[in-house]
Amino acid sequence: MKKVERLQLVYRFIVGIDVSKESMDVCMIDMVTQRQFTICLTNTSEGYIKLKRWMKQHGNDDHEQTLFCMEHMGIYTQNLVKYLMSRGGKVWLESSLHIKRSIGLVRGKSDKIDAERIARFAMVHQQHAKLVKLTHPTLQRLQYLMRLRARLLKSKQSQELAISETEHFDKKAANEMKRLSKTALEGLAKSLKKVEEKMLEVIQMDREVRALYELITSVKCVGKVLATDLIVYTHGFTRMLDGKKLACYCGVAPFEYSSGTSIKGSPGTSSFANKVLKYHLHMAAMSAIRHCPELKEYYQRKREEGKGKMTILNAIRNKLLHRIVAVVKRGTPYQDRIVLKKVGMG
Repeated sequence: MKKVERLQLVYRFIVGIDVSKESMDVCMIDMVTQRQFTICLTNTSEGYIKLKRWMKQHGNDDHEQTLFCMEHMGIYTQNLVKYLMSRGGKVWLESSLHIKRSIGLVRGKSDKIDAERIARFAMVHQQHAKLVKLTHPTLQRLQYLMRLRARLLKSKQSQELAISETEHFDKKAANEMKRLSKTALEGLAKSLKKVEEKMLEVIQMDREVRALYELITSVKCVGKVLATDLIVYTHGFTRMLDGKKLACYCGVAPFEYSSGTSIKGSPGTSSFANKVLKYHLHMAAMSAIRHCPELKEYYQRKREEGKGKMTILNAIRNKLLHRIVAVVKRGTPYQDRIVLKKVGMG
């Protein structure tokens, strides 16, 4: 009971929303009376207006005293979040896995039940709520372009892989596939190029984003795709401006794996990570051991010491991330140690 009284000082109302493409199930808890209300509405502008009226009918006419909690659902939550924030609402987007694990063992599932569970989760953990901030227009546009690029690239790679696999068993069929899909593959390649050009154009139009992009790409072997990814996912480095936290988010921070005296596993990375960033960071590390003399020498030295290939690559991924964070914090481009030594600064 004491915990409930303490939580009452944060928000008067807690609203849990289970969002899908076409509908949203809502559960609202009045922290004073401890009463609970539920409703199902359409995920449209009409549904948002009905939500406002429904909340008012149950004594909630102040969005600023309300915490709205929902799971990350990409574009499905986008318009709802904008609507709520434009009216002063405090919005908390949390991962479904975090909510599920925080609740513990449960039985049964429905959209209504999920909304109630989200509301209960938000009520208990409201003091640790990570409120959403309005996304910078440039970053939002870049995010759309990144997703488009990913879809185009996946389509192109999928077709190329099918041809490559067929070629091992039936070269005649593979050649026919190449001929028939040539126009499509060329079209996808052209579209990819146009999307990447548009991404650079959008970056150049925003002074702050352009400055960040130039700092990040000053780090050797950090290309335009990884730089853009980092800018978008860190919200222009307003979040996670810490090398260790960013490494954890990207899934390259090693964690200990041991228990008692019987389980002594070697440290490894977690599977809970941003897979897109991890992949592009890995590709940057692969490029580094080929084209960056310092990191190439580091890789070869560690291999001679008997270290595993992936262990060394993960260390290089960490090095690249820490260099990126360093130049962003410092506000000056990366300076290669070899260059510094040549000019007498090393």
